[in-house]
Amino acid sequence: MRDHRVEVAEKKRLLMRARLVDAAMRVFADQTARPPIIDDVIREAKVSRGTFYNYFDSLDDVLSLIGQDVSNQMTTEILPVYDVLVEPWQRFSVGFRFFLTRAMLDRKWAGFVTGTNAWAKDTLVNQYMSADLKNGKAAGQFTFADLQAATDFLKGASAHGILALRQGVEDPISYIDASVHMAMVSLGCNHEFANNGVQFSSDRLKAWMRGELSAGRPQWARNTTPKEARLLANS
Repeated sequence: MRDHRVEVAEKKRLLMRARLVDAAMRVFADQTARPPIIDDVIREAKVSRGTFYNYFDSLDDVLSLIGQDVSNQMTTEILPVYDVLVEPWQRFSVGFRFFLTRAMLDRKWAGFVTGTNAWAKDTLVNQYMSADLKNGKAAGQFTFADLQAATDFLKGASAHGILALRQGVEDPISYIDASVHMAMVSLGCNHEFANNGVQFSSDRLKAWMRGELSAGRPQWARNTTPKEARLLANS
């Protein structure tokens, strides 16, 4: 029989861990000029420094966990409009564009997914991207020598694109279009095929934003400014 006291203790441990993570997310989302420190997190969570160190060795540990969590959450949110696609080139172009578009619309989120831990091997984005590249190569749509190298290269491109969009680029839609095009070219697609990926992923995004797909839009895609809405409508 399971010990009820052990179950209660584990529940309390998980709740406290979640409390610290939530506090860190609020602190980093609202950061000003000064980078947050551990004291900011424990003040927000209303716990002692000792409690923090019972769960994490450093602030970097917390940020690593947050990065993986928000990356996995994003992948899960786009599955209804991404995972129904069959062709690997369609899946890849859509997934690549949606992550970059989220960065344009939600800069707080983008701040958590620029680190390497948000793209680790055990994250959903790594698993789905790797599978799409593997299947695309098997179908003759992609050409590359090494699957892991191709996956890592494109995860790096995604992370740096997200960082650039978070910091601000002159023409974000053109930037995203060019990023999707270059990503597909890097997989061995000719320019015509890459252009198809740009157009298909753009059309898929606009249909989702207009509510024309069966899947409901997540909250981050609803809170667009008038300028962002115009950019997406004309993309």
